[in-house]
Amino acid sequence: MSDFTLTTARETSANHLMVSLDEVQAQQIQLIRNFSHELRTPLTLVYGYMQSIYRRNENLTDLQKNALEIAMFEMKHTIQLLQESLDLARLDCHAICLRREPVPLHGLISEAIAIFQQVKEREIVVESQQSNISVLADADRLQQVLLRLMDNAVKYSDTAITIRLEKSEDFVAISICDRGCGIDLQDQPNIFNPFYRVDRSRNRDTGGAGLGLAIAKVLVEGMGGTLNVYSQIGEGSIFKIILHSSVSCD
Repeated sequence: MSDFTLTTARETSANHLMVSLDEVQAQQIQLIRNFSHELRTPLTLVYGYMQSIYRRNENLTDLQKNALEIAMFEMKHTIQLLQESLDLARLDCHAICLRREPVPLHGLISEAIAIFQQVKEREIVVESQQSNISVLADADRLQQVLLRLMDNAVKYSDTAITIRLEKSEDFVAISICDRGCGIDLQDQPNIFNPFYRVDRSRNRDTGGAGLGLAIAKVLVEGMGGTLNVYSQIGEGSIFKIILHSSVSCD
């Protein structure tokens, strides 16, 4: 067999392998979508029944109330996990369309901070050398990313959170900075992987399911940007979003 024939055979085999892997990945994504969708609806109904019973709790003992509160907490967490799994599967197969239009950043960030502080009390400082910065993005999805990154920063830091804006000619960087415990270097390549959790000892209430950062990264990349982390143990973490400036891309 000639070298050319052998090379061609290897390339054909590699191409078949890549196609097979793509098919397996597509089947896995579809399975997650079906599984999440089918379970979410009945569990949401059950959660609604639990809430109804809890609101009419005058006939319940303290032990029954406590048991119902625990069951409701676990049910809510499961529904959230299924929804996030469904969202990630939809994003992976491009079933969710992301717009790319000029978005004024300062207004969007102020709105995101106001929404976030309704749920969690934490000082959030915005630093920017320019007052009018716009990016090409999907406003709703970018706000979702910011909320997820702020929530992540609050979980791992007890101090104020800083959102820093920096603009170059073609790009805008949005950095969410905390002064928390930091992320070990060996964990940093994996933190955007689904279900990966740096600190597995954290409980569900604070640690989440490990999907928030994965969804944030897919959303940012879907808007033509990048999301990276820079962190040192004991120094804190910086999650940096880089998007196209709408001015230079018009």
